[in-house]
Amino acid sequence: MTRTTERELERRLTGPPVGEPPPELRDRLIGDIPHEIELHPDLAERRVVRFPSRQWRLAAAATVVLALTAAVTWRLWDDGAAMRAAVEAMASDGVTESEPTVSRSRVVAEETATDELEAGAAGDRDSGTAAGARQQTATETGRAGDARAAEVSPRTDVAGTAAEAPEAAVVGQLRDEDAASDIDGAKPQPAERRNEASDLKLRDAPAPRGEEDARRAAEPGRDQLVVGSVEAPHPDPAPAAELRQEETRQASKGAAAGVPKSEMRTVVTYAPPSWPVAPPSTGGTAEPNDAPYGDVFFREYGVNPFVDTADDALSTFGLEVDTGSYTVVRRYLADGHLPPREAVRVEEIVNFFDYGDPAPRSADDVQLSVEGAPSPYTDNDAYRVLRFGVRFRDVDTAARPPAVLTFVVDVSGSMARENRLGLVQRALASLLANLRSDDRVGLVVYGSVGEVVLEPTTDHEMVRRAIDRLAPGGSTNAEEGLVLGYRLADEFYRSGGINRVILCSDGVANVGRTGPESILARIRSEAERGIELTSVGFGMGNYNDVLLEQLADAGDGRYAYVDTFKEARRLFVEELTGTLLTVAHDAKVQVEFDPDVVTRWRLLGYENRDVADERFRDPTVDAGEIGAGQHATAVYEVKLADDAPQRGTVATLRLRYRPAGENREVEVEQRLALADLQRRWQDAPESLRLAASVAELAELLKGTYWARGGSFETVARELARIADERDGDPQVAEVARLARTAARLAGDRAAADVEE
Repeated sequence: MTRTTERELERRLTGPPVGEPPPELRDRLIGDIPHEIELHPDLAERRVVRFPSRQWRLAAAATVVLALTAAVTWRLWDDGAAMRAAVEAMASDGVTESEPTVSRSRVVAEETATDELEAGAAGDRDSGTAAGARQQTATETGRAGDARAAEVSPRTDVAGTAAEAPEAAVVGQLRDEDAASDIDGAKPQPAERRNEASDLKLRDAPAPRGEEDARRAAEPGRDQLVVGSVEAPHPDPAPAAELRQEETRQASKGAAAGVPKSEMRTVVTYAPPSWPVAPPSTGGTAEPNDAPYGDVFFREYGVNPFVDTADDALSTFGLEVDTGSYTVVRRYLADGHLPPREAVRVEEIVNFFDYGDPAPRSADDVQLSVEGAPSPYTDNDAYRVLRFGVRFRDVDTAARPPAVLTFVVDVSGSMARENRLGLVQRALASLLANLRSDDRVGLVVYGSVGEVVLEPTTDHEMVRRAIDRLAPGGSTNAEEGLVLGYRLADEFYRSGGINRVILCSDGVANVGRTGPESILARIRSEAERGIELTSVGFGMGNYNDVLLEQLADAGDGRYAYVDTFKEARRLFVEELTGTLLTVAHDAKVQVEFDPDVVTRWRLLGYENRDVADERFRDPTVDAGEIGAGQHATAVYEVKLADDAPQRGTVATLRLRYRPAGENREVEVEQRLALADLQRRWQDAPESLRLAASVAELAELLKGTYWARGGSFETVARELARIADERDGDPQVAEVARLARTAARLAGDRAAADVEE
């Protein structure tokens, strides 16, 4: 401040009094004067002061405005914090309420304005009027935010997905007999019957995209699955304590394995109770960040680390025979894309292949196989790769009980994409052609609502005609379709027979009650009395792998993904008896390692099937279900002790299960001795080399820390050799081609990263 200004201020303050202001105003004015100014000595003695100049009056007004702004901001923040605390408290107690699915900014603005309006109504009319004006302003602000989001992220209504040209060699092998079927029977989809997906109730999510989403944002919403695809270990966690613990455990595993945060890409968390629902549709175009398909959801379960045997010598998990992950990965690679890491479940890729394990003897239900050898996929000579195989007894089609099958078919608008419904129709027709004459089949469909099309009947031709007449359209009321399906299966329940619900869907659910407890509790209770659920997924883009796997797990059934008609025939024709007839319930595996022989071990896959060691013999544990003739494989990497005794035992494999139709549990075991391990990879059994190579491919696709030094090309060469040894086994030859495709795509991605 210049000396001239100081003198002018001193003159004004010491000049003739203008009037006597109130004492409190005088004190405040004195307090507002900058401390840097040297005041007149008589100022403290004077009882009056002149009002400040125009500049000081403006400064004082600005100070008041800032204070009021801070007070309002604090009020908004405090109300928002109270609201969030109340919601989390209700969620932790298992209490949920339906609420509108709208953008977050709009929710805060409207609820704050509503609070102010109610406060005004309790006071005078003028305050209420002012609060009402603020409510209107807040509502318009929320709408403006939605409109801006629509401008930033425009939607498209074009059906289908835009993908890169697939590799000709792979497509020629995988889709030769399906190209015509994907076109044949396709029906144009009217605009008014397109699938309308709900917005996600995702905390800190962006505003809805487009006019259609903005319209739905104003409609009543439901408790929904929180699905995040983010470049971080976890999004904002759900309030459920057990889910936070699970996410913490996964993050710890990744950190222990040295996995960079940038590689922990997609995590699905639940706002309990929840039900997986459809996100806003993108119309099938390529997604941001080079994602080949829009609205595809998988759940990340982490990666098993190495465990020191001295700390824990037991590995316990529920047995798994699902194969959905392999066919999902195959679909991605066939379309010319590397799959997302969270789509890769190692055990499901390994279990897709037949390792030629011997069938059980006639008096036994199951046969165990154990084998091990050095691995070319590890750099340390002390490591070995082990394979433990389990195969259950076959049952002839004529010897199996008669079946009551209830098809629950998704006919919503999303099933028109890629002619998904057409593939479902062909798949079910092939199943019908291989049923026995005494098998009954019923049909339930669901779009916007569920409908019983046909009660269970032995007239399979009538069922086929009903299936042929199905057409896609409407939203997706999965809950109502499943409720009707179970009601029908319950009404026609056949004691001593096979009672099964077969769900065919892309996994989307966007209409109906979204709380899962009612339908999942029903699925579990019906599974206990013998009505099991098989879930079969179709299509890519607008696909929910999470929901379909959850349903199959709750229904004691199998989850599979059908990418081609050839795969449908494998599932519904070649493996029909295994798909329908369960021979073992709650199958659990426990592998015990000898600390004198094995210093550390790691299980490849089965991250989401972990069972506490002490509950291995607990009959109440819900584990895996195995069908007739089905097989399962577990692959381990172990490090041998330098001074391991030559006659020592590497591990003991134990299997515990409940035979179908019985209340007792059976436990069998098989020992793997150190002397049984092969000394060279070349001498290892073909089954071990195939399982280890397929597991290595899965680990490379998943990008795990333990496969960081591996190569797709190395795996492809080894798989090609195994295919030749198997006289050109088409499945092994196929996975060798997929490995080569992955090598090319990984090289293209690495080159693109370098260019960036």
